[in-house]
Amino acid sequence: MASRASRAFSFVENTSLRGLAGSCALAGAGVVVSGLVMRQRMLREHPICQTACDQLERSEEVRRWLGAGEVSTGGVVGGYVDIQEGTAAFRIPLGRSADGGAAYARVEAEAEWLRVPGAASASGPPVEERASARWLLRHLELEPPQGGGGGHGGQPPLVLYSLEASVPESKWAPSREPSAIPSAVRNLLPNTQALLGDSEAHRFVLTLATAVMANAVAFTYLHRRARGLERVLELLRLPVDRPAAKLRAAAMRVAERSIEARALQPKQEGGGLYGWQAADTLYALAPVVSPAAAYDLLLAARRDGNGERRPRSNWSERERASRRCVAVCTLGEWELTHVSLAEPAETQVRLTRGGLATGDSLAIAQAAVAEMIGAAESLPLAPSTRGAGRGGERRRA
Repeated sequence: MASRASRAFSFVENTSLRGLAGSCALAGAGVVVSGLVMRQRMLREHPICQTACDQLERSEEVRRWLGAGEVSTGGVVGGYVDIQEGTAAFRIPLGRSADGGAAYARVEAEAEWLRVPGAASASGPPVEERASARWLLRHLELEPPQGGGGGHGGQPPLVLYSLEASVPESKWAPSREPSAIPSAVRNLLPNTQALLGDSEAHRFVLTLATAVMANAVAFTYLHRRARGLERVLELLRLPVDRPAAKLRAAAMRVAERSIEARALQPKQEGGGLYGWQAADTLYALAPVVSPAAAYDLLLAARRDGNGERRPRSNWSERERASRRCVAVCTLGEWELTHVSLAEPAETQVRLTRGGLATGDSLAIAQAAVAEMIGAAESLPLAPSTRGAGRGGERRRA
């Protein structure tokens, strides 16, 4: 679970707010398109729709009405199917009429509920009865073609078949009123007027808006925290000189033995090291990765000897550029006193916890690193965890 949180945080950290918004919009569009495709499939596979399409394509009267030699029911079907109320309505495209207008057929149906007795069982009680719906086509009409230049304009629909309805039509039935919305777009969506007046739709929109707002707030918070973490790590960045690199390598060997992973490597190219260093003390964390997971390697070291200091005039150019680099000891060598592994999500939370926007940001961040190392239990250290000696050349067992 923690590794999943770490991967999620890493995704937010490396993605801009515009990129996150684009990803969310893309995901939402994918959900909407998938829903519309499933809706079309459900309408097309309904037995009444299939039966009506077959009858319309073979009807001579439909051909005469359209003035066309062929009727095609391919395209986007509009309508609804209400299983609870037992009603259905479809708006089926018929292609183009002779004058170029788009023609549609309106089909209405209702369900007759039947009780199907269960099969008898010789070894036990019979299976219970189950309800089955038998759909009946009760109305079929042809709408006057729209958008053409012929003589169908203003004509009433041509009713091919109609029975008295025993169940009233649902409010979700396709509207008969003319609309400026293209017919193909109207067929994609439910009745927009019914949608605007439906209380359940209002609750759904409110819930969706609340979810979007909550995610926006969460993403904004995580993104700002990621940017804050970048600033903190920049404050804590230590120069990875030869002694520091050897200390980190020794700490990784200790961690590899403990987690039985022989492939720990620095996460960043060149290897980042973050923390603080005094003349004889070092507290640091180094992001590392293995084939299975990512970790933050926590390490502490002390330097024995009397801490003789080298004059500032002898510092290297890199040491002079770092305000956090104290005088380098020339006597004694570094020795690991603590090595542990932490989940990146945990260290990220601790390093970005309060107070890091003030002038004491560096001191607070350094204290957070020392606190994490002090609270963690160290892994078993090797018999020799000594680092580099004078000038990074001498080693002591």
